[in-house]
Amino acid sequence: MNVFPLSKTVWTWLICLFTAMAAILLVVEARQAFTPLVMTHEHGTLGATLDDHLARHPDTYGRHTLRILQIEPDSPLLAYGAQVGDQLRYDRVQDRWRRFRIGEPIGLTLIQPKGSRHLTVSAVASPVPFFEAGDYVGRFILAVPALLFSLLIGIKQGGGPFHRALAMTFCSLNLILFISVNYSAASPVFYLSKLLQLTSYPLLWYWCAQFALKYQPYPANPLRNLLRRVLPVYRVLAFVTAAYGLAYGLGLEAPFLLPMTGVSIVTGLALSVISMADGWRQSSGEVRQRHHWLLLSFALGAIPALLSWIPELDSGYQGMRWISIAMFVGQLCMYVGLAYAVLRHRVFNFHFAISRMVVFSVISILLLSIFGLVERLSSTLLHGGGHADAPTVTLVIDSVIALLVYLVFHHVHGRVERWVERIFFHEWHENEHKLRHYVRQAAYITSFDALLASYLNAVDRFTGQAGCAVYLRQADGSYQLAAEYTLTPAPAVIDTDSTIAVALRSEMTVLHMDSLATGLPADLAIPMSHRGTLNGFTLVGGKRNGESYRPDELDVLGFAAHQIGLDLHAIRVEVLEHEVRKLAHQVEQQDLELLLMAGRRKTPRTLPSMQA
Repeated sequence: MNVFPLSKTVWTWLICLFTAMAAILLVVEARQAFTPLVMTHEHGTLGATLDDHLARHPDTYGRHTLRILQIEPDSPLLAYGAQVGDQLRYDRVQDRWRRFRIGEPIGLTLIQPKGSRHLTVSAVASPVPFFEAGDYVGRFILAVPALLFSLLIGIKQGGGPFHRALAMTFCSLNLILFISVNYSAASPVFYLSKLLQLTSYPLLWYWCAQFALKYQPYPANPLRNLLRRVLPVYRVLAFVTAAYGLAYGLGLEAPFLLPMTGVSIVTGLALSVISMADGWRQSSGEVRQRHHWLLLSFALGAIPALLSWIPELDSGYQGMRWISIAMFVGQLCMYVGLAYAVLRHRVFNFHFAISRMVVFSVISILLLSIFGLVERLSSTLLHGGGHADAPTVTLVIDSVIALLVYLVFHHVHGRVERWVERIFFHEWHENEHKLRHYVRQAAYITSFDALLASYLNAVDRFTGQAGCAVYLRQADGSYQLAAEYTLTPAPAVIDTDSTIAVALRSEMTVLHMDSLATGLPADLAIPMSHRGTLNGFTLVGGKRNGESYRPDELDVLGFAAHQIGLDLHAIRVEVLEHEVRKLAHQVEQQDLELLLMAGRRKTPRTLPSMQA
């Protein structure tokens, strides 16, 4: 059931407007932070460490009365007798999340055992701590791609329910910039930023779970039915927590906000991961490959974030925890992985992407090392020999080496790439070599049935017994299943105007069946054409391990189907020529018999035979 029955256009505009508003808030905050972080490296503080948003004492989380944990010698609070252990409360509750301008007057109430009193103190200059600057920069780096992905998904796919949920997830992630310390002035713009962050943070995990549950039309099973029943309950929890966070941002005490937020995070993450894992288990081919990317993205984003709550992992550099750095890097990779898996019509095979990375890295390091070694040896020889013009000669040699890199790199790159691939991915190339070797041998098979049978065996061997079926064009234009096939269940006849036949005639390339929605039991459809005519096609099933076909596998399968199609066409032509010659001989014999019966003697005519 659609909770908000709005049209696709309305949803697209709403997402874009919400994203634009978040972008404005981001720009305003970044502009205010530029001076203290980049120019002066100083900001205004009270000269005291407070038990603030970091919740050093969980019993004070959700409360606006903050305990003083440490006081600096230059703190303006010392003039009023403030001590460690005293408490204070800001007049503007949002000031607890701000770093002030130097000299800015701050209204607060100091609470001591002997009583409380209202104070107005001026913020003193304080260096920006390294860990605080690193935390801010990390959150800003995460906010920018989240904003771009939100806008991209909203514009490109704003109408789909799971796309809307993902767009809102990214937009909420953009507001993570306002989760801790900020530099904006005390203004309605900053108050709005903080209220949106407190409200959207619990909803972020709800939208994430909604995306995971609706990403694909998953078939019903007991686990899927349980997840769908849990989602409405979780929706209530998320929205109640969001309302509770909004009340907290407006100044009300919210002592239960931490446990409610924790339950919301854990529940949303659990629903997302379980749904993706179940979807991965049920799917195959390209859909399964997208689930690989989604699960990997969730893991990269969630695991470091959860580990950051463990106090034992506090080691780092100048107060900046290593686990926090891992969290920023992991969440950035999560954004990229989520957007890539959803926005792309199909994704690269994961193992193929890794192989490309390995090949490129090895080639680059090897070639750069060789050229660097040449440059190093030349410099050593020149300087070691005491050459008078060594700097000039070195510059000339460096220029020559750079020119050689430019001229030779592409030629050397291709050879080294093939060498590296044979070493690291020998099994892939061996499998491809066997199929190409079969195609060369198949040109000498003279029997139509024998060629079809051997082709089916070769494709099954190449795909790991994924199943294969060949359809050949008939006189009426339909495509009939060959006598032998290993893909079941395969229909006996496919109409000439069926979806798959029309698509293959128009594209004449390897097609993924999930994009055609034909219902045929296959992952790939490969044309077998001759001079622009679709004489037949091959259907190939999905791999037994559920992985998608790599781009190099698609190329060699397309090559094999095309060549075997030409061989089948040639055998058909030879069979027809044989039949024509046989019929011509029969006509010649009948002509002779008729002439003899008529009592005539005449040189019989000879019918021309067709040339091969």
